[in-house]
Amino acid sequence: MPVSPSEAEAYELPPLRGLGQSMNSDDDTRARQPTKAYEEDEATTSENVGLLPLSGVKDREGQSLEDDDDLGEPENYIRAVEDEEVVGKGSNVEALIARTVPSTDDPSLPTLTLRVLLLGSTFCILGASASQVFYFKSNAPSFSSYFVILATYPLGHLLANERLIPRGKRVLGWELNPGRFSIKEAILVSVLSSSGASAAYAADILAIMDLYYDTPLSAVPSIILLLTTQCIGFGLAGMLQNLLVSPPAMYWPSTLVTVQLFTTLYSTSSSLLSAAAQALTTKRLRVFMVMFLMTFIYQFLPFLLFPTLTSVSILCLINNESWWMRTLGSGYSGLGMMDWSFDWSSIGSSGPLYTPYWALGNYFGGLAGMIWVVMPLILIVNFWDARSFPSPVSAGLYNSTFAKFDVTSILNPDLSLNDEAWEREKPLLLTPYFALSYGLSFAALSSVLVHVWLWHRDEIKEALSKRATDLNDVHNKLMRSYLPVPSSWYLGLLAVNFGAAVILVKTTPLQMPIWALVLAMMIATVSTVGIIAAVSNTTIGLNVLTEFVAGVLMPGKPIGNVTFKCFGYMAMSQALALTADLKLGWYTSIPPREMFACQITGTVLGALANYVTLESVLDSKRLFLNGTIPDPTGQWTGRAPAIFYSASIIWGAVAPARFFSGGYEVLYLGFLLGAIVPIACWYGHKRWPGYKLNKIVFPIICSGATVVPQYPTNIILTSAIVAILSNSYFAKRHPKTHGRYVYVISSALDAGTSITALAIYLLFGGVIWTWNGPEWWGNDSIDSEHCVPGT
Repeated sequence: MPVSPSEAEAYELPPLRGLGQSMNSDDDTRARQPTKAYEEDEATTSENVGLLPLSGVKDREGQSLEDDDDLGEPENYIRAVEDEEVVGKGSNVEALIARTVPSTDDPSLPTLTLRVLLLGSTFCILGASASQVFYFKSNAPSFSSYFVILATYPLGHLLANERLIPRGKRVLGWELNPGRFSIKEAILVSVLSSSGASAAYAADILAIMDLYYDTPLSAVPSIILLLTTQCIGFGLAGMLQNLLVSPPAMYWPSTLVTVQLFTTLYSTSSSLLSAAAQALTTKRLRVFMVMFLMTFIYQFLPFLLFPTLTSVSILCLINNESWWMRTLGSGYSGLGMMDWSFDWSSIGSSGPLYTPYWALGNYFGGLAGMIWVVMPLILIVNFWDARSFPSPVSAGLYNSTFAKFDVTSILNPDLSLNDEAWEREKPLLLTPYFALSYGLSFAALSSVLVHVWLWHRDEIKEALSKRATDLNDVHNKLMRSYLPVPSSWYLGLLAVNFGAAVILVKTTPLQMPIWALVLAMMIATVSTVGIIAAVSNTTIGLNVLTEFVAGVLMPGKPIGNVTFKCFGYMAMSQALALTADLKLGWYTSIPPREMFACQITGTVLGALANYVTLESVLDSKRLFLNGTIPDPTGQWTGRAPAIFYSASIIWGAVAPARFFSGGYEVLYLGFLLGAIVPIACWYGHKRWPGYKLNKIVFPIICSGATVVPQYPTNIILTSAIVAILSNSYFAKRHPKTHGRYVYVISSALDAGTSITALAIYLLFGGVIWTWNGPEWWGNDSIDSEHCVPGT
């Protein structure tokens, strides 16, 4: 998947650029508060230097960047592109946290209020619905968490306006306006929203069972599947609190970034921010609103009126009769060479404005290297009959004549594999690119383990040695003022959802025995993965591991394989995401029980919104998604569920023992490749530090190299150019402006694109009215990209 802020930060803790300074309360306010500060070690390490004001440091024009310039603006922090990679040198976590996180608490601030429930639930449902719609689109905009944080600021203050909502009014015992909108309310809004504002992984199972296996689950089992896979992770998160949240050594680097964003926008006490800080926030909100409205209006062009703008294939426009021109030039079914996109849903897929430059270099190096260098060579030499497939980057399944593989011919009525039919119909072929992507997935898994060990082992060892002894720090002391969440609450939640999951797998055609459910949950509870994430910010994905284990233990069961993967991988992923939220609450002294209420509310609301939206999309776009009718815009092709379906056949029905034979067994060498490359880069950096081989991060390279076909190749050219202009040209020439507004502009572009896409789906996508826009050259009824011969 594309590089996200968390993925970029997974291999280097970047300076908190674009997010301001956390300690922005004035000194008088701090003097009035019962401050309990760390004893800070003044030695500046390479890890915390990015968090410190640059006193005495001069910029390129020779101007001093003093601490008091612009109220600790983000341009006063060393940018990630200029830093050495922060790995393998110890942590000094106490000083890092003390310089980033407020060490005081104001218990009088309002927390769980009606306006928190209103705003958080609205953003949660909006985000879950939008994400589920985008799951089926080729170019899917993201529902930005920064949009939620920024939009909460004016809306929260609006609901705190006493002229609009007078003080003292109550509804069902809840005070409508308890006073000034606080930082704790804003954090709870964000937590409630983020707990459910995504496309649930279990929705993939429901989609492929309906679209491809023609065995749809009814409403109640579908909702139970969504809820159990999400809430089991929530229960695990609570059980891991003493291990991954309370110890300061488990400091969750990316959560520090979020803390600084909140403490930039809000005061951490009952006093107001300074006038300068309020003025800057007002400027940012104005920029956000202008960019949001402009993006919202503009995106109607590529989404509805002029879809050719999403993929302008120069080679196809020159000659779409040529197979080579179509194959090299198409952004939807080809390699995307000289393919331009003027649609932010494709341009912004890699996070080109805010992702650290070195991470983008690895990502685009892997993506462009694989698509524009390796694939043309494969086509030229016709490796594994590459030129015989309909598309060189297809995720489809093919037979020996390179026609679509008839999966139903090898399955029994209960969707298990028919061995005799398989022997008759085999082999099952993949395009060389799709096959190699599995080898690179193996490489990514082994490389991230080796990378973490080489560069983060000191931090992990230090964290493990301190986790049980350092519970008397200031934040643990502050949290003792609030009632903790009893372990019985989490255990009860886990037990209820496990019981529901047992009933589910016993009464539905999910092909998973109870022992497999238990094993999947055991994989999800491996605490080592959480420790690595908490210390190095590197999340080790278990999707390949879980589907491999399920394929070995339960061969011939495609639905059982993906169900096992969902419970094993998604429960762990959800648990880590919710644990990061718990750490955010720990840093900002949010009452644990109110955090619990917001997390479970968001999780349930998100799952319900996912189901309703999923059913709506399947009903309105079914013929496009199952391939009965080609979508002329190239958007409603269902790339993600198609890949999930192919994986269910490869790993589940056929299973690894059968599939990885007859030539494909060479893909197992990916594990070896993934182990060797990080070692070579690590050794090379030690031997020749001037070459900065520490910037070569093989897991991100593999991520970029395998992002197609889930995303079309129209994401490469324009996105890479925007990344270069933003991070190299603009950031170096205008560092202050870039630092102040890059996150704001990126959030506005993401939000405007997301809201436009959702509005068009609701208004014209079949929910209210069906209209595909005016038919003309820029909105061709056959192929808006003009790569089909004769269009």
